Amino acid sequence: MEDLKQQYLDELKRLSNLEYRDEIKIAELTENFSGMSIEIRKKEKLLQLEQWANLSTHLSKRLNSFCYDDDDDDEDYTIAVTPSLSIEEPDNSLSMRDEHLDT
Repeated sequence: MEDLKQQYLDELKRLSNLEYRDEIKIAELTENFSGMSIEIRKKEKLLQLEQWANLSTHLSKRLNSFCYDDDDDDEDYTIAVTPSLSIEEPDNSLSMRDEHLDT
């Protein structure tokens, strides 16, 4: 479509540079050029709308799958933290056991 548009532009330039100007041919080419420009804009707009629709549909699906992912609601989860504490005192302990300090 762009190539055809360029051909019309080239033909318009050629005809406007001639000493003998065919006004009917120029008017016809101008009308065709205008029609093609309108069609190109319509197709570009339609493509843009299709891309926007695809994007918003994709985003909507992603958002819904993120927000409403409740297929694991039936399962019961319990998270427990159990510390591992030694019952023996280490060799380098600072503990003084039962000794009393005289001050």
